[in-house]
Amino acid sequence: MERNVGRGLTRTAWIALGIGMLLRLAMALAVPIDPISDQAAYETYATNILDHGVYGLAPDQPGAYWAVGTAALAAAAFYLTGGSFVGILVLNLIAGFAMMVLVYQVARDWFGQRPAELSVILVALWPNLILFTSTLSSEPYFIALFLGGLRAWQLRGRGIAWLLLAGLLWGLACYVRPVALLVPVALIFAALPKGIGAVLRAVGQAAVMLAVILAVLSPWTLRNYRVFGEFVLVSTNFGPNFWMGNNPDSDGGYMPLPERVSGLSEIERAKMLQDEAKAYVAENPGRFAVNTLTKAVRLHERETIGVVWTQAGLERIGGTGLVVVMKLLATGYWYLLLGLAFIGIAALRRHGSVLFHPLVISWGYFTAIHAIIVMGDRYHMPAAGVIAILAALGAHSLHQRLRPEDRPPNPTQERTLAG
Repeated sequence: MERNVGRGLTRTAWIALGIGMLLRLAMALAVPIDPISDQAAYETYATNILDHGVYGLAPDQPGAYWAVGTAALAAAAFYLTGGSFVGILVLNLIAGFAMMVLVYQVARDWFGQRPAELSVILVALWPNLILFTSTLSSEPYFIALFLGGLRAWQLRGRGIAWLLLAGLLWGLACYVRPVALLVPVALIFAALPKGIGAVLRAVGQAAVMLAVILAVLSPWTLRNYRVFGEFVLVSTNFGPNFWMGNNPDSDGGYMPLPERVSGLSEIERAKMLQDEAKAYVAENPGRFAVNTLTKAVRLHERETIGVVWTQAGLERIGGTGLVVVMKLLATGYWYLLLGLAFIGIAALRRHGSVLFHPLVISWGYFTAIHAIIVMGDRYHMPAAGVIAILAALGAHSLHQRLRPEDRPPNPTQERTLAG
């Protein structure tokens, strides 16, 4: 197996990164953060942490409905900037920079220089990621932390320190979105084509990473036990999310919680709705299977959340016409990425087992979670980095088909699957 890990970005990658940062900086300067929807909740959580030392929607009601990470970062940013959104913008710019560097490193390790450069270009120009610069949201932080963990996992063969770092970064990602919890387990499947010995090693590595993740989460889990008197690993919203996607009135997407759970504690509400969803699934297994597949497809049907969350600022610049243009641009770019990513998956045949490649496993893992619970166009964003890399591989593959003279003279010069 050949591995060739680049030590630095190429000139092309640096130019793409610079353009990407300029676009994000322009977004930050042109469109101020104007919290709506989930953003407003994060602002409330952060304000209560900063002013009252309490994580909850009210100072006298500590909770854990959402993971604390995004609100904690926002609270720290507010503290350092006197309550302004400047700190949030800086954090988003740092996350954007990290994404571009990490997709380059991950792609170069597996596929070589050209796909790596294309990965940076695709992330740099991705409208939704640029728009997220002017939001108070979890997406930029989660994507960067997940990619950081994936990069460390790539290098696990160099020593246990990299394995521990992967667990640390994915543990921190769980503070932002708990969906990172079982990533180490999912990646065991990457070892299946290599035989029982490789699988056993992968299981051991996953156990180490899970132990680190749980250790990272343990202070918050202990806090939750003190607040609720029950075990809550990170957050209490799994039951409500599972119910939203699995009840007689569900269309698979977000829906308000039913009136009958008002007045219940977070724990009681979570248990009641989870039990109702489980009962619905047990009584309608066929419908559940069809709905799950439908949600997996609809999860990728559009990409307009970044426009929606920055709509007020965009309208101040160019009116409703700009909003429409940006929705078309964002979704059009998303469809381009999707098409290229599927071509990239097909191109993986030159690098090993297609369905067992870590990039495909990661995308499938995030898709499966939200196909089972609740879907929405923002919920495909955790896989943004791996989708960009696959799309870059697809674009590179197309280029090689159109320009045969650019193909390497020997297939062994291509990067192979990095266990």
